[in-house]
Amino acid sequence: MRTPAPSSTRQNLLCAAALGLVFLCAPFPRVQPVVHVLLVLALAPRAGAPLASALWAGAAGWALESSLRLYPHMGGTPWADMSVALLAGWMAGRWPLEGLKGWLARLASLLALHALLVHGAVRLASGSHPWGTGWLWAALTLPLWGWAVWRLMYSGPSPRLG
Repeated sequence: MRTPAPSSTRQNLLCAAALGLVFLCAPFPRVQPVVHVLLVLALAPRAGAPLASALWAGAAGWALESSLRLYPHMGGTPWADMSVALLAGWMAGRWPLEGLKGWLARLASLLALHALLVHGAVRLASGSHPWGTGWLWAALTLPLWGWAVWRLMYSGPSPRLG
């Protein structure tokens, strides 16, 4: 059984909230990349809406680059974010989700690709830079935020108990 696609209103509201959190989490260097990756890989991609996916992912990339002081502000992160979000949206349309395990596996593979693409794009845009540990924190917390996004966007209304 395939899961229903989330409504575009719910998705856009969650993307706007996550984009605000990217700015608000700037003082917390371990939390900010997790929120950024959550927005780019889990919330922004939508099958059949590549423009909206690219705009949310690009905004997330520029928000991250503009909030970090020692990070180069050349556009490598937004470009990589848009590329991975478009790929994730294409994958969502081509291979719809059928369960939580498939969703987490897809997110894990996209997370690895995202980390390599962001660091490669930033290296091309501005030269050598330190990698940091943002990708590691995003990978360690993937089951938590992956499950939360699954519950918010892809699982239908749960029956009330009691």
